[in-house]
Amino acid sequence: MSARKLGEVGYPATPVLACTPIGEVESALAADDRTPAVLIASATGHRVITRALLTRCANRGTARVAGDLLTDDALVLPAGLELELAAEAALARPAALREEPVLVSWPDGRFGIAPMLDLLAEMAGRTARLARTDPLTGLPNRASAQSEGQRRLDAGTLTAVVHLGLDRFQDANDVLGHHGADTLLNLVAAALRDAHGSGNLAARIDGDQFVVLLSDLPAGQSPQSVGRRLVAGIRGPHTVDGLPISVEASIGICPADHQDVSVLMRRAAAAMRRAKHERTGLVEWHPGLDTHQRVDLRQLTELRAGLRTGHLRLHYQPLHEAGSRRMHGVEALVRWQHPQRGLLPPGVFLPDAERSDVILELTDWVLAEALQQSARWRRDGVCLPVSVNLPAAYLAQDRAVPTILTLLGLEGVAPSLLTVEITETAVLTNPDQVAAQLAELRAKGIRVAIDDFGTGYTSLGLLPRLPIDELKIDRSFVVQMHDSPAHATIIDSVIAIAKALGLTVVAEGVEDEPTAADLAAAGVDLLQGYHLNRPAPPDAMPFAKAPARDPLPAAA
Repeated sequence: MSARKLGEVGYPATPVLACTPIGEVESALAADDRTPAVLIASATGHRVITRALLTRCANRGTARVAGDLLTDDALVLPAGLELELAAEAALARPAALREEPVLVSWPDGRFGIAPMLDLLAEMAGRTARLARTDPLTGLPNRASAQSEGQRRLDAGTLTAVVHLGLDRFQDANDVLGHHGADTLLNLVAAALRDAHGSGNLAARIDGDQFVVLLSDLPAGQSPQSVGRRLVAGIRGPHTVDGLPISVEASIGICPADHQDVSVLMRRAAAAMRRAKHERTGLVEWHPGLDTHQRVDLRQLTELRAGLRTGHLRLHYQPLHEAGSRRMHGVEALVRWQHPQRGLLPPGVFLPDAERSDVILELTDWVLAEALQQSARWRRDGVCLPVSVNLPAAYLAQDRAVPTILTLLGLEGVAPSLLTVEITETAVLTNPDQVAAQLAELRAKGIRVAIDDFGTGYTSLGLLPRLPIDELKIDRSFVVQMHDSPAHATIIDSVIAIAKALGLTVVAEGVEDEPTAADLAAAGVDLLQGYHLNRPAPPDAMPFAKAPARDPLPAAA
């Protein structure tokens, strides 16, 4: 929000000479009740004569010309000064002078008058606006959203509350710095302001959190469809310091089914947290959600116990060569066979694990189990690479590389049959240490892949510096490639740069044949998705389509 300047309140005035008779000054003030003072030009500078000053001097009866009244130095301030600073300077004068107008000087030599009352009114108005507005983005703030939301709720015009939380925004702070992250927030706010619709209200409530009050829904659209449109509208890519940055968000939606808007906002925030927790993108609040939110600590304790009692399972999803559709390898994906809740997907428990040291023990187990299974398949005549995801916390340990190499040796698995997958944000958490660990793995013949590429806060320019073999294009780009030219362009760009760097390109989230065919034509090397195979237990792998073959050559 740009601050108003003193020159916007003050107005130029034509000065009269100090030798002007007092009667003429009185007549000038009497002729226009809106004129607060007369501007006087004297040998020592410009001064003002107000009605109050004339009254005080009339009692003495000594003043004959305007110059006789000019006893005090006037406060002269530049027209470009912020109003708030001008008001502070005016209030710092002696008590007897605080009601006097302020003199305004323009760069072109003009002078004018700014009434003190106008200054204080503008200052109060700005303070009131600041109290309702986020100072960084200019959007309404939490208090304003809550007040306006309650008004709309009482009037029956509020349909739903949407809470948006940017995903992995801390990575933006780490990569771009605070200034760059603030720039990104401003760009997101501008996109959100344009995307939310004329009858709705967007507000920034804290950090990377935004709220949209939905009152105006397009015909035939639900709050959920509008929420998805909001996320698409802020996705970008946005250019920050010359880097194209894409933004993803998780959203929670709460219908206007309660009489207190603060309750609706709290429920929408809880739904957003659940969307982040489960990595589902969007969650609508329901009465049981808050209860589920409170069991996370217990779930983490149960997960630790499940690790030690054999309740975890690995399912495997095949990767296929894009042209021949021949099976090329498999990715190991963890599941939790919970005694009461059944088979749980990773989105239910991995986010909690990644925020604790459980993720280290869990990754050890996944690596050991995947390599043991690879050894079994090899003994059965099936030789396929297996991919395992490594979280940032695991690679932050000095023991990471020795542990992986020890497990390979114990199972007798060739290093070239193991691919470790890391997210690009994991690299950015500690790029020097992670790059060194990955380089050591590659030197032993283990392949390295960047998973979910395109969803983090980095650029393609980082790729040449990383010791990697594969790029996995995130499914969020793949599933929208036919609906969004921007997503198709991003995919083409990733393929072109990957090919220039000699990297294998893998496309995740392939859910239909037209997408598979178009990706193959575009130059993608490997395909992975439900259209080809869903994740399944090891004994359900379609190995009839994958004849035994020698291990892939080690990465160069």
